[in-house]
Amino acid sequence: MTTTATSATTFLDDVDLGGKRLFALAVPAGAPVDPAPQKDNTESGTVVGNSLVSFSALVSAQHKDDLNNSLALAQLMAVKEGNDPVNNPIAYYQYVATFLQQIGYTGQGVTFGDYTATTASVEIDKVVLEILGSIVAPAALGIVEAAVKALKSSADSGGAPWKIYDQHSTTNGAGAFSVGLANETNGSVALQVSAFSFAGTATTTKFLWMTYSATSVEIKDGSTTLSLNDVIYAKIRADVQDRLGTHAIGYIANLPSL
Repeated sequence: MTTTATSATTFLDDVDLGGKRLFALAVPAGAPVDPAPQKDNTESGTVVGNSLVSFSALVSAQHKDDLNNSLALAQLMAVKEGNDPVNNPIAYYQYVATFLQQIGYTGQGVTFGDYTATTASVEIDKVVLEILGSIVAPAALGIVEAAVKALKSSADSGGAPWKIYDQHSTTNGAGAFSVGLANETNGSVALQVSAFSFAGTATTTKFLWMTYSATSVEIKDGSTTLSLNDVIYAKIRADVQDRLGTHAIGYIANLPSL
């Protein structure tokens, strides 16, 4: 079915996160979570729940906010509807992709496959960059690397972006998360994203940079590209923001400039 502004509006009529928060705040209420608002002509990164989104300088500030808000609403609705990202990543990411397709995105869902390590030990951040390196241009991969580095700084300092990311990515020695890169060409925005799930015998509060024995951790990954139809989304932008509402607090946090 082709998505139109009318069908997207109708779809959103049934989207309701409810009045109660779906999760405990990873940071104290009232604590600052946004180092700076989004800007034009600037490479940047944002944590949206268990997603790390990096943006090229070509993505406008408006489109950065659009991607973050729509992704947040899709992910939170997935959780509200019982799709746990850690325990059932396939259902979770399929829900998120389908939701986004209903509000102006085009693209496929994520199909997971087993990651096979070629060394005796693995570091998840290096796996992330390896997988993303197969779908993004080398120059663009540097933006993702900078975002991961900024997230590491947040983890080292106990900052809000990492606390949010960690809270929504891991539980009981397992995890599910995504890392993506958004780019804009002539007003057309595309998000290249890789999703990961893992289960291991060792845990850490900084799971992304821990070294695991290749035999002690099982990693699955999948990638896709989602493109935003701005003509459709512009007509429902305010509706998405209204339905996300205060649920964005403690769920979306911008990283410092890359």
